[in-house]
Amino acid sequence: MKLNYRYTLAYAFITFFVLSIGFAIVYAALSRSVTQATIGQLAHLNEVVAGQLRSGRDYSAHPAQANVRISRLAAPGPPLARTVQVRYEWDATLQAQVEVVRLTTYLVVRGQAYGLTSKAAVVKPADTYFTGLVLVFAWTFVFLIALVIILSEVISWHILKPFNTTLRGIELFQLGQKSNIALASSRTREFNVLNEFLAKMTTRAQRDYQGLKEFSENASHELQTPIASMKAKLELLMDSELSEKQLTWLTTMHDELERLTKINHSLTLLARLEHYESRPNTFVNFSQLVSATEATFADLAEMKGLSIRQQVPPGVQVLFDESLAQVLLNNLFSNAIRHNQLAGEINIELTPTALVLQNTGQAPTAPVAELFGRFKKGNAALDSIGIGLAIVKRISELYGHRISYDYAEGWHRVQLTFAAPAEEAS
Repeated sequence: MKLNYRYTLAYAFITFFVLSIGFAIVYAALSRSVTQATIGQLAHLNEVVAGQLRSGRDYSAHPAQANVRISRLAAPGPPLARTVQVRYEWDATLQAQVEVVRLTTYLVVRGQAYGLTSKAAVVKPADTYFTGLVLVFAWTFVFLIALVIILSEVISWHILKPFNTTLRGIELFQLGQKSNIALASSRTREFNVLNEFLAKMTTRAQRDYQGLKEFSENASHELQTPIASMKAKLELLMDSELSEKQLTWLTTMHDELERLTKINHSLTLLARLEHYESRPNTFVNFSQLVSATEATFADLAEMKGLSIRQQVPPGVQVLFDESLAQVLLNNLFSNAIRHNQLAGEINIELTPTALVLQNTGQAPTAPVAELFGRFKKGNAALDSIGIGLAIVKRISELYGHRISYDYAEGWHRVQLTFAAPAEEAS
């Protein structure tokens, strides 16, 4: 969710909460105001009737006394006092229970004490105005939210423009580029602090990347020459007249050098893959590659007595660089043969969405979740350097494919799930 949308959502909750409280306050104040206004009108009515009594004339038929009851009191009431009574009563005219306000005032006319009691039915807001109030507050809430959404888009675009520019700069930044990251300055202090921090971190990362790249390239190049020289000399010694024990030692040394050559080659390839820039629009005919790779490893599988069963439909196109796809398949087929058993089986199934490669073999000694790490071997007794699956995983990640591995009931199962072109584009 975008940052301005989060602000808008928070403001919507706050606005709804404030308006709800405001609605309750207004409703209570309106209810009280209606009652107070009715009491004021009844007090005025009592004053009119009191004036009629003081005049001494007969106003019994006057309309003002229709809702006023005049009572003679044995003793004067409290001076300047009045009593108010509010309760629900049945109104025959309205045929409903209504709230009735009764106001009693006391006065003395020519030595006689009177009590004037007037009454009126009160129309509460819940009866007439509640729906209208709810609609007013609802439309106010809708208007405020619409205004906030519009203003948040406009204001956030202006305020967060430097931040969005920084995000685009980070997205376009590559460790291998020669120039530093391009970040625009801003009038907001926090954005400038962020840009300064990012500039320092990316510069340091570029420097470390260049140093690591030069080290890996130099180390790989420098190791190749002495390794090749030692292998050649060992091969010459092995051709000379030696005792059986000496020949065994030389053979062991030659095998270790061969292993060192493989490690050097694999680590160099893995280092290059870490900084390899994939081409997202490159497709390869995976059906042909799988069939060709199977044919390449057929002799090696036959030497181990393995039977291969494949289901490879033609024309399966996969988002891949052809050379990297070949490296990936070579590692998968090599593992399937190396970690298999004598007279075992290999099943290959290719669909437009996935490649599944299964082979028989002993259970791995390490947890399957760790086998995609560097120098992680499923069986320590086998002649393996433990980098093959790490290379497979890195190549898969370059194009968004997902690689998984599991073992069950004597079968190793590796599944490469292909990413859709739409996922790559996004």
